[in-house]
Amino acid sequence: MIENLSYPLFEIPVIGIYLIVLAFLFGTVFASFITCTAWRVVRNENWMLGHSHCDTCGHELSTADLFPVISYIALKGKCRYCGSKVPPRDLIFEIILGLLFAGTLALHGSIDAVVIATLALEVLLLGLSLADWDSGVIPDGFLGAILVVWIITVGFMPDIHRYTIEGLMASLCAGLLMAIATAVISKILGTKQSYGPTKLAMCLLLFLHIRGACMAAGIAVVLGIIFALVCRSKKRKVSLAPAISIGCIVALLLADVPLFPVG
Repeated sequence: MIENLSYPLFEIPVIGIYLIVLAFLFGTVFASFITCTAWRVVRNENWMLGHSHCDTCGHELSTADLFPVISYIALKGKCRYCGSKVPPRDLIFEIILGLLFAGTLALHGSIDAVVIATLALEVLLLGLSLADWDSGVIPDGFLGAILVVWIITVGFMPDIHRYTIEGLMASLCAGLLMAIATAVISKILGTKQSYGPTKLAMCLLLFLHIRGACMAAGIAVVLGIIFALVCRSKKRKVSLAPAISIGCIVALLLADVPLFPVG
């Protein structure tokens, strides 16, 4: 078994505070990247190439326009080139992901594979949720990235054998139940239902112990109903990825020890 690598965060308080502040800054940077990536994926653009540009005038943005949070505030929420108002959505998610990064480190108290996996999931779930909300489709590329995170970090987890077995069992059981439910709903409503939420839940349950999985499922169900009602009222496709993602993140942060099987 690979030894669990961990760096205690608060052995030196000043260093701990420094790392939390640094985590917030990194969170805003990753949020800026992943929101742009989600925007390009939804519009079938190459997310690896090209430069950021104003959605209104199409002018390529300079480096000074791309600083998370700071650029938006400095430009008063407007495009430097055409003066059009920039929606505050990206700013909001930059702050949210920054706080999530900082909170993850503060709650866990150390830097290890658990924290690294959680931070990576927070980034990917933000992008995946935005893509699903904008298009009604959960991109397989994000799901593949989540599986890559699990493959890379699983060997460094505490009690790797129980962690792996519990994760796989929860993933397969939940996947089977959700697949059956989706098929039944499709039959009753006479419309084709997406299996995207099922695949997403299967990927995320690999990271959760039993208690965490129950917490995530409960939160996801409640929020899923709310999101479904909102989408129906606006006559748009139902987007369940945000509900599932929020449930997973809350469980990772608050269900005892995140990503660690309960003994």
